[in-house]
Amino acid sequence: MRKLLPLLVVLAATSAQAEEQITMPQFPKGWVEIFARQGDQEIVEYAPPGQTAENWQKKISLEVYRKLNNLPLDTLQRRAAAQTRTACTGLREGKFQSGVNNGYASAFWTLGCERDRTTGMGETRYTKVVQGASALYVLTQTWRTPAYGKEGPAIPPQEIEAAVAFLTSSVVCDATSAKNPCPK
Repeated sequence: MRKLLPLLVVLAATSAQAEEQITMPQFPKGWVEIFARQGDQEIVEYAPPGQTAENWQKKISLEVYRKLNNLPLDTLQRRAAAQTRTACTGLREGKFQSGVNNGYASAFWTLGCERDRTTGMGETRYTKVVQGASALYVLTQTWRTPAYGKEGPAIPPQEIEAAVAFLTSSVVCDATSAKNPCPK
Protein backbone atom coordinates (compact mmCIF):
# COMPACT_ATOMS: atom_id res chain seq x y z
CA MET A 1 0.00 0.00 0.00
CA ARG A 2 1.41 3.38 -0.99
CA LYS A 3 1.35 6.31 1.38
CA LEU A 4 1.43 9.96 0.37
CA LEU A 5 3.91 11.96 2.40
CA PRO A 6 3.57 15.38 3.99
CA LEU A 7 5.98 18.10 2.95
CA LEU A 8 7.92 17.71 6.20
CA VAL A 9 8.86 14.08 6.67
CA VAL A 10 9.99 13.03 10.13
CA LEU A 11 11.19 9.60 11.20
CA ALA A 12 11.87 9.06 14.89
CA ALA A 13 14.38 6.53 16.10
CA THR A 14 12.60 4.02 18.32
CA SER A 15 15.29 3.54 20.90
CA ALA A 16 16.25 4.78 24.32
CA GLN A 17 16.51 8.28 22.88
CA ALA A 18 13.08 8.44 21.25
CA GLU A 19 13.33 12.20 20.74
CA GLU A 20 16.02 11.79 18.07
CA GLN A 21 14.63 11.95 14.55
CA ILE A 22 15.49 12.81 10.97
CA THR A 23 13.61 15.66 9.34
CA MET A 24 13.41 16.14 5.58
CA PRO A 25 11.77 19.53 4.98
CA GLN A 26 12.47 19.59 1.21
CA PHE A 27 11.13 16.11 0.53
CA PRO A 28 9.84 16.01 -3.09
CA LYS A 29 6.13 16.75 -3.18
CA GLY A 30 3.90 13.84 -4.18
CA TRP A 31 6.48 11.07 -3.87
CA VAL A 32 5.09 7.80 -2.47
CA GLU A 33 6.43 4.92 -0.39
CA ILE A 34 7.38 1.95 -2.58
CA PHE A 35 9.14 -0.25 -0.02
CA ALA A 36 9.49 -0.51 3.76
CA ARG A 37 11.16 -2.85 6.22
CA GLN A 38 11.17 -2.43 10.01
CA GLY A 39 13.64 -3.66 12.60
CA ASP A 40 17.15 -2.81 13.78
CA GLN A 41 17.90 -1.92 10.15
CA GLU A 42 14.91 0.08 8.98
CA ILE A 43 14.61 0.87 5.26
CA VAL A 44 12.01 3.05 3.57
CA GLU A 45 12.11 3.87 -0.15
CA TYR A 46 10.11 6.52 -2.02
CA ALA A 47 9.60 7.29 -5.72
CA PRO A 48 7.59 9.73 -7.85
CA PRO A 49 3.96 8.78 -8.58
CA GLY A 50 3.67 6.01 -11.18
CA GLN A 51 7.03 4.44 -10.32
CA THR A 52 7.25 1.22 -8.32
CA ALA A 53 9.89 -0.83 -6.51
CA GLU A 54 10.43 -2.66 -9.82
CA ASN A 55 10.34 0.15 -12.41
CA TRP A 56 11.68 3.20 -10.53
CA GLN A 57 13.77 5.76 -12.37
CA LYS A 58 14.32 8.00 -9.33
CA LYS A 59 14.11 7.05 -5.69
CA ILE A 60 14.96 8.22 -2.21
CA SER A 61 16.10 5.65 0.31
CA LEU A 62 16.27 6.17 4.06
CA GLU A 63 18.13 3.55 6.06
CA VAL A 64 18.26 3.73 9.85
CA TYR A 65 20.74 1.45 11.62
CA ARG A 66 19.97 1.34 15.32
CA LYS A 67 23.06 -0.61 16.41
CA LEU A 68 25.72 0.89 14.13
CA ASN A 69 25.83 4.52 15.23
CA ASN A 70 29.53 4.17 16.10
CA LEU A 71 30.58 2.89 12.65
CA PRO A 72 33.17 5.24 11.06
CA LEU A 73 31.46 7.05 8.18
CA ASP A 74 34.35 6.53 5.75
CA THR A 75 34.03 2.77 6.37
CA LEU A 76 30.41 2.94 5.22
CA GLN A 77 31.45 4.82 2.08
CA ARG A 78 34.18 2.28 1.29
CA ARG A 79 31.66 -0.57 1.68
CA ALA A 80 29.22 1.16 -0.67
CA ALA A 81 31.99 1.72 -3.25
CA ALA A 82 33.10 -1.93 -3.01
CA GLN A 83 29.53 -3.17 -3.53
CA THR A 84 29.11 -0.84 -6.51
CA ARG A 85 32.45 -1.94 -7.99
CA THR A 86 31.32 -5.59 -7.77
CA ALA A 87 27.88 -4.94 -9.28
CA CYS A 88 28.97 -2.60 -12.06
CA THR A 89 31.12 -2.18 -15.11
CA GLY A 90 32.59 1.27 -14.54
CA LEU A 91 32.56 2.83 -11.07
CA ARG A 92 32.35 6.61 -10.71
CA GLU A 93 33.40 7.73 -7.24
CA GLY A 94 33.02 11.29 -5.98
CA LYS A 95 35.04 12.83 -3.19
CA PHE A 96 34.20 11.76 0.36
CA GLN A 97 33.28 14.83 2.41
CA SER A 98 32.83 14.79 6.17
CA GLY A 99 31.92 17.33 8.80
CA VAL A 100 29.30 18.14 11.39
CA ASN A 101 25.60 18.58 10.65
CA ASN A 102 23.38 20.00 13.42
CA GLY A 103 25.92 18.81 16.02
CA TYR A 104 26.26 15.26 14.66
CA ALA A 105 29.11 13.75 12.60
CA SER A 106 28.06 13.55 8.95
CA ALA A 107 29.38 12.68 5.52
CA PHE A 108 28.43 13.09 1.87
CA TRP A 109 29.54 11.22 -1.25
CA THR A 110 28.48 10.34 -4.77
CA LEU A 111 28.77 6.97 -6.50
CA GLY A 112 28.03 6.14 -10.11
CA CYS A 113 27.61 2.85 -11.88
CA GLU A 114 28.17 3.22 -15.61
CA ARG A 115 26.46 -0.11 -16.32
CA ASP A 116 24.91 -2.47 -13.77
CA ARG A 117 25.82 -6.09 -14.59
CA THR A 118 22.27 -7.31 -13.80
CA THR A 119 19.99 -4.61 -15.23
CA GLY A 120 22.24 -3.16 -17.94
CA MET A 121 21.24 0.31 -16.69
CA GLY A 122 23.36 3.08 -15.24
CA GLU A 123 22.87 4.38 -11.70
CA THR A 124 23.96 7.48 -9.85
CA ARG A 125 23.64 7.96 -6.08
CA TYR A 126 24.05 11.01 -3.87
CA THR A 127 24.34 9.92 -0.22
CA LYS A 128 24.28 11.78 3.09
CA VAL A 129 25.05 9.92 6.31
CA VAL A 130 24.51 11.26 9.83
CA GLN A 131 25.80 9.57 12.96
CA GLY A 132 23.13 10.28 15.55
CA ALA A 133 23.32 9.49 19.25
CA SER A 134 21.00 6.49 18.91
CA ALA A 135 21.22 5.50 15.23
CA LEU A 136 23.10 5.87 11.96
CA TYR A 137 21.00 7.54 9.24
CA VAL A 138 21.76 6.95 5.55
CA LEU A 139 19.77 9.12 3.12
CA THR A 140 20.29 8.51 -0.60
CA GLN A 141 18.81 9.88 -3.80
CA THR A 142 19.34 7.52 -6.73
CA TRP A 143 18.72 7.83 -10.47
CA ARG A 144 18.47 4.86 -12.86
CA THR A 145 19.52 5.96 -16.35
CA PRO A 146 20.64 4.38 -19.59
CA ALA A 147 24.17 2.98 -19.27
CA TYR A 148 26.80 5.70 -19.70
CA GLY A 149 30.51 6.19 -20.14
CA LYS A 150 32.87 9.14 -19.97
CA GLU A 151 30.02 11.54 -20.83
CA GLY A 152 28.35 10.77 -17.49
CA PRO A 153 24.71 10.06 -16.71
CA ALA A 154 21.83 11.86 -18.40
CA ILE A 155 20.48 13.64 -15.31
CA PRO A 156 19.17 17.19 -15.76
CA PRO A 157 21.21 19.71 -13.72
CA GLN A 158 18.05 21.02 -11.98
CA GLU A 159 17.35 17.50 -10.65
CA ILE A 160 20.85 17.29 -9.21
CA GLU A 161 20.46 20.74 -7.64
CA ALA A 162 17.11 19.72 -6.10
CA ALA A 163 18.64 16.48 -4.75
CA VAL A 164 21.56 18.34 -3.17
CA ALA A 165 19.15 20.88 -1.62
CA PHE A 166 17.00 18.02 -0.27
CA LEU A 167 19.98 16.20 1.24
CA THR A 168 21.49 19.40 2.63
CA SER A 169 18.23 20.47 4.30
CA SER A 170 17.65 17.05 5.89
CA VAL A 171 18.95 16.87 9.46
CA VAL A 172 18.99 14.56 12.43
CA CYS A 173 17.73 16.42 15.45
CA ASP A 174 16.58 15.98 19.03
CA ALA A 175 13.50 17.90 20.16
CA THR A 176 14.83 17.87 23.75
CA SER A 177 18.33 19.16 22.97
CA ALA A 178 19.59 22.69 22.39
CA LYS A 179 22.76 21.15 20.90
CA ASN A 180 20.82 19.29 18.15
CA PRO A 181 17.63 21.36 17.67
CA CYS A 182 14.86 20.37 15.30
CA PRO A 183 13.88 22.82 12.54
CA LYS A 184 10.74 24.78 13.22
